[in-house]
Amino acid sequence: MQPIPRHWAAVRATHTFPGHGPFALTIHGSSDISVEDARRDARERMDALVAAGGPEQEHDSGLEYYPSRRLPEELLEDVHSEDGTLIAAITRNRYGAAVLNTDALLICDVDLPQEDVGRSRSSGGRAGKRPGLLSRLFGGGAIGRADGATDGIRDAAGLPDELGGPGSGERGRVHAELLTSIRDFGARHPELGVRAYRTRHGFRLLVSGADAHPASERARTLMAEVRSDPLYMLLCRVHDTYRARLTPKPWRVEVDRFESLGTRTASAPEHQDWVRRYRDASAQVAVCRLLEVTGPAPSAEEQRIIDLHDRATRPESGLPLA
Repeated sequence: MQPIPRHWAAVRATHTFPGHGPFALTIHGSSDISVEDARRDARERMDALVAAGGPEQEHDSGLEYYPSRRLPEELLEDVHSEDGTLIAAITRNRYGAAVLNTDALLICDVDLPQEDVGRSRSSGGRAGKRPGLLSRLFGGGAIGRADGATDGIRDAAGLPDELGGPGSGERGRVHAELLTSIRDFGARHPELGVRAYRTRHGFRLLVSGADAHPASERARTLMAEVRSDPLYMLLCRVHDTYRARLTPKPWRVEVDRFESLGTRTASAPEHQDWVRRYRDASAQVAVCRLLEVTGPAPSAEEQRIIDLHDRATRPESGLPLA
């Protein structure tokens, strides 16, 4: 995969295009060299967007405006194979969660219909201190693996929705349909290893053996088979990597969103304070729950990424999902 940029800069300008009102444009540029080089990249992207006639015209001409609106993400860690090849990177997204980026393992995100679910936390969530998720991810010990196939979907059916259960009514019906779709997907593709997880409001699949680049037609076909979220599929194509959130959404652990990471350095006191609060609040929740493992074993590189994912997301901890 391509390296994640280490430097970001934004250029802002207002332009009026023929037949349209003024657009207030913000374009982010990136660089591995310096902030100034990132600013140069942003200016060039802005010039290209204006030359294309603006966001709507660029979209109409077959180009995507989405890539011109790249948002900065702080690079937390690179992951390399034994031969030095970059196989994954961990970034912090706009609201502060750690995100796995990789093109070595196909990742599908499948959403359930949204309901007005309460944001309350489990009453059993605060007992005992555990290491923070970020500290475990970047230097903590490994957790146990779940190798081989299981006999079926485990443990989600009896849980309240806020802890990862199926919900009721239309949501429960779609939950059952998606589980069936996931199992059918594995049966249609016995050559693929499929790890199915329950997330707070849907499912996540880690698929090994696919050999499908995120922007490829094969990736699009496989992801569509399990009804992966279309916006997530677009995001993967734009970033040129599959993505999986590794740590909780801040508001689910009663921490404020940290939207301005791209304009602050990791050494800034307010940045470090936010990370401490977020890490501490994240200690009593998990991001997903492992449901089922089918198909052949992953390669060594794929397994390394799976292990990293599972160390961070704590899928066999039994903790509430956030």
